Amino acid sequence: MAVLGAGMATTPAFADDVKDRKAAMKSISKANKVLKAYSKGKGKKAAAMAAAKKIAAVGKKLPGMFPKGSGKGYGKTTRAKPAIWEDWAKFKKAAGAMTAAANKVASVGQLGTKKTGMEVAGGIGKTCGGCHKQFRGPKPKKMKK
Repeated sequence: MAVLGAGMATTPAFADDVKDRKAAMKSISKANKVLKAYSKGKGKKAAAMAAAKKIAAVGKKLPGMFPKGSGKGYGKTTRAKPAIWEDWAKFKKAAGAMTAAANKVASVGQLGTKKTGMEVAGGIGKTCGGCHKQFRGPKPKKMKK
């Protein structure tokens, strides 16, 4: 997946940027499901730690996946609100909060018990929701992929 690769190619139309960040968000969602399962007593600690590391790695790259001008098509091809570029510092801070929360989970010993795992993993989910409320629009009925 290009999202976790060394670099990303961009096109003047930014189609690849939108496609790459959609893939990134799906990978974060999938990793969050692994963490949620672990917090409910299902799954293994190693898988949960790997999921947290994946979220942290993708989170670190998120701001770079939103180059200026790649919000064109809002509501048609992307849910990224113009607010991302209007308040770039706030967006970068929100992405950093998710990365920091994921790094905390990925730290040795942070998922020691199921209860601790739920508390710490829940922190990642809160950062996702906090960013989505500000910077992600509603899903339209028909959106181009």
